[in-house]
Amino acid sequence: MPGGGARVPRPRRRRNPGNARAAARPAMDRAREDRRLLDLAADRGFDRDAAASCLAHLLEVHGEDGMGSVTVESCGDDFLASLALNDMMMKSVPNGGVAMESCRTVREAYSLGRRARADSEAFDFPSNDSYFDMGVGIDNLHNNSSSMERQVQPGNSRTQSHSLVKSTVNRGANRYESITPTSNGQSFRSLLYEACMPATDNQDCITVMPTGGGNSLCQLPTTLHPGITVVVCPLLSLIQDQIVALTNKFATPAAFLSSQQTPAQASAVLQELISGKPSFKLLYVTPERVAADYAFVEILRGLDQRGLLARFVVDEAHCVSQWGHDFCPDYLVLGCIKHNFPRVPIMALTAASTEFVCKDVLPALRIPNAVILERSFDRPNHNYRVIIKTQTAQRQLGDLLKKHFMNKSGIVYCLSNNECADTAKFLREKYIIKCARYHAGLTDFQRASVQKKWHSGEVKVICTTMAFGMGINKPDVRFVIHNTMPKSIESYYQESARAGRDDLQAHCIVLYQKKDFNRIVCTLRNMDNFNDVSFRDAMEQAKKMQSYCEMKAECRRQVLLEHFGEQYDRQRCRDGPSPCDNCLKT
Repeated sequence: MPGGGARVPRPRRRRNPGNARAAARPAMDRAREDRRLLDLAADRGFDRDAAASCLAHLLEVHGEDGMGSVTVESCGDDFLASLALNDMMMKSVPNGGVAMESCRTVREAYSLGRRARADSEAFDFPSNDSYFDMGVGIDNLHNNSSSMERQVQPGNSRTQSHSLVKSTVNRGANRYESITPTSNGQSFRSLLYEACMPATDNQDCITVMPTGGGNSLCQLPTTLHPGITVVVCPLLSLIQDQIVALTNKFATPAAFLSSQQTPAQASAVLQELISGKPSFKLLYVTPERVAADYAFVEILRGLDQRGLLARFVVDEAHCVSQWGHDFCPDYLVLGCIKHNFPRVPIMALTAASTEFVCKDVLPALRIPNAVILERSFDRPNHNYRVIIKTQTAQRQLGDLLKKHFMNKSGIVYCLSNNECADTAKFLREKYIIKCARYHAGLTDFQRASVQKKWHSGEVKVICTTMAFGMGINKPDVRFVIHNTMPKSIESYYQESARAGRDDLQAHCIVLYQKKDFNRIVCTLRNMDNFNDVSFRDAMEQAKKMQSYCEMKAECRRQVLLEHFGEQYDRQRCRDGPSPCDNCLKT
């Protein structure tokens, strides 16, 4: 027994140092992560003491159990965004008490955002997939989100800025120098920070960034003003998604008006506006409400006269131009906003804008001197390729999905409702793929049901027309395949941008045959608003898309970006994480 008694404490003594080290390790890691977060803030130009204060609030919100998730990788973006908004609020109001109130608001937003993220963690998003081989092998490709903001001035060539963001006020207006340095990894946050400047100085501005780049977050600086910001959106579904996101993540009170509300619901919102003491900061409406509802415009006039109409935001502003002619005619008359409220600034947000569109949008909204803030349209994680269709095109599509994308979330774009239905049925019956159709011929309830099943993972693949477009924000879409050539490069870019919102590898594929162009010509001639001018413009766009599909050697990424007026060195595609099919050949 003495020997046994002597052996008992030894394991405890051996375990004790290990336990002590294990207990100390989280504290050591916490200090390291704190330094990393503070260094990140300092690198972006934020005051270190202010960053430390916000970090303390963040750690308090997460508590001891959640401190392990407070890292650069997990919440660096949110940390910088909150610092930007908090810093702007402190600068715009010198009163220290108000500044402390803004810190409290940031803390509440984090608390809500944490709960929202906890809900999303129930979904098992796929990890970084390896690339597949379509004639050319691609191995060990890594994600690289190297987007950059750029500055433009109407009529000037566009240039890229690798380390500094600047905004230029056009045609004689004041010039803002860069606000904060940025690096490629977190460039959007500096654009959000810079969007605060025209928002606080009552300047008109247009923010141009790719789909999924965080356009809706640029609405947040408008809430720094007293009064109401009216946000014009083309789709009710988009309005609802944005209200949920802003309320859950940023504790921003918002309301909306739509034709689908009951009279009592709409009346409640209008009564708050009339009272002059609304409980919300953002009011979402569809364009026809601003363009054609005289009673609503008169209510806004009353707010303006009392200094309670802070700003208008025109979301998806490209609807004024290329998409507007096809999809949202009321966007074409949104110039009435500046006519009716000349002193109220306008912020236009768009995710697809060429030089032509910028020149079209600014006059249409009557904001020719607007500040233009622009981010690179490059999506480094997208792999662009074109595959020539075989005689058995449906089977070719099925084999492609079965071999490379089985049980992966994705979208197959089709030209017509019938093509959607036929393709979805074929994939379900012949390849046992969890697939559904989505197009304008379905009822609102049917479309909402399909979209909900797709978001939950019950449906993996949606076969759809362009009806499945704006407002789609599912992070783990691994592929977007166009079963028929798109009508334009603008459409192709927007639709392919539904893929890879989580910055992991994603594939953008066009299945092409020459007779696709003839189908598009027939479709264009049957447009409701067909005329010689619109047909000629649409044909020109379709021919550009056809040229893209028939390229044998040119870099597809370079062609896409140069179409949007962005200079791009092809070598970056070759050396990047996801070179296009043509760059893989050279």
